[in-house]
Amino acid sequence: MSAISEELRTEQFVLSLRGVLPYVYEHAWQSVLDGTPLTRTALRPGPDGRLRRTLRPDARFRLQIVDWRATRAEVQDARLAERLAGESAAGLPLDRAPLMCATLIRRSDRNWTFAWRYARELMDRRAGLRVLEEVADAYAVLLRGGTPRRAATPPAGTTATGATTAGATRAVGPSGARPVGAVGSGPPGTGAAGSRPLEAVAR
Repeated sequence: MSAISEELRTEQFVLSLRGVLPYVYEHAWQSVLDGTPLTRTALRPGPDGRLRRTLRPDARFRLQIVDWRATRAEVQDARLAERLAGESAAGLPLDRAPLMCATLIRRSDRNWTFAWRYARELMDRRAGLRVLEEVADAYAVLLRGGTPRRAATPPAGTTATGATTAGATRAVGPSGARPVGAVGSGPPGTGAAGSRPLEAVAR
């Protein structure tokens, strides 16, 4: 771990997904993030001690996919809680890109948990919610056989210098889910393959 990683604060979102196609979902994330500064941004301390943005041209979004179906449900829950707590406590190396990590965990034949963590210096919570919405849209387009429109600019609320944008708000979660910080399913019918996530939890 780099020496400057201890300064890093992170946002963490957890989504419950049903019937997701993992490699299509990864493609959706890549279509939204790859080629934007969000995946290529790293930070380094400047002469004045403040963090400065630097771009890593070859950095790309990567989704880790794991399968827990052989583990009992109660053990999965404990394992997930331990994993999320560990990720929250750990730092992301600021001088490496991308300043985020994402894991898709298969809980059963139909149910998945998606955990995404990113540096607050990269973007604020509102911008993170916007990314989740754009990924859901891109996923739906891919399932229809289309080509998602690549984002031309980062979402509002992203930062160019590493300073955190103020004003994390109680915003409505992606895809009609309950507000950030609440646990609960979205509107009926949102759990089928190709639909948007059922639940959104900010940690």
